[in-house]
Amino acid sequence: MKKFALLLLLLSTCIYSQIKGIVLNESNKPIPYVNIWVENENSGTTSEENGSFSINVVDQNKVLIFSALGFETKKVKVAGAEKVVLKEITFELNEVVINKNKKELTRLIGDSKSTSAIHISRRAPWIYAKLFKYEIDYIKTPFIKEVIIYTYSKIKKASFKLRIYKVKEDGFPGEDFIREDIVVFVKKGTIKNTVELSKYNLNIPKEGIFVAFEWMLIENNKIEFIYKNRELKKTYKDFDYAPSLVFNYKDRDLTFTYSNGRWNKRPKIDFELNKSVRGAVIEPAINMTLIN
Repeated sequence: MKKFALLLLLLSTCIYSQIKGIVLNESNKPIPYVNIWVENENSGTTSEENGSFSINVVDQNKVLIFSALGFETKKVKVAGAEKVVLKEITFELNEVVINKNKKELTRLIGDSKSTSAIHISRRAPWIYAKLFKYEIDYIKTPFIKEVIIYTYSKIKKASFKLRIYKVKEDGFPGEDFIREDIVVFVKKGTIKNTVELSKYNLNIPKEGIFVAFEWMLIENNKIEFIYKNRELKKTYKDFDYAPSLVFNYKDRDLTFTYSNGRWNKRPKIDFELNKSVRGAVIEPAINMTLIN
């Protein structure tokens, strides 16, 4: 029996192979922080600042999905992923008219709190998006001044990407509102991160707007830890990526997640271990401040 178990262990370690590659634009320049998923699997990574990436896969015929702000999403077979070139998207720039007001008015929307629970990356480049619905009262303070996101980190200077999405006709996240990467660096501990967005002159359309947190599986965010298995009386080393996202349990369905290369609506909790929160939805701790 022990020999059989050892054989299974050896096989499980052999079937995985590490694939290394680089993501470039059409001018042969590296694209940093590209979101990369194995299609239909809960596995992925993020390209480093120099565009390089590595990922463990079982089958060379598996498909990787590459997505980055400002570029067309591309699917590539693992066998051909050593050099991936993404095509840039051409955006139409809309004219922005700014009206200065003598008196500044602000309004905080959202009821997220810093004390609840945290969600780790689980070594996958998840994107957690929260829907902010439009309300008629926002007409007095139509512009987004800042976004507030609560995080927890065991290391200093961990980073994540802030994404702002339009709402599609089907109610799911659509195109990015902001055409550049917003990388946020966080301090150690449970932190209230305030990201200033006034310069983008964004408002909340009648369809609503999504504010999202994207994990970056890069070396700078990697954290190693040791845990003990009391039953087997063994100590194991493992790793994950900081920062963790603080979330609250809510009785509303405003949360969407990007995984396996597609968007999904976050389901209600229905497992036995969390009877106190059964029927609730995990919602990222995100608030916004509006301004006139």
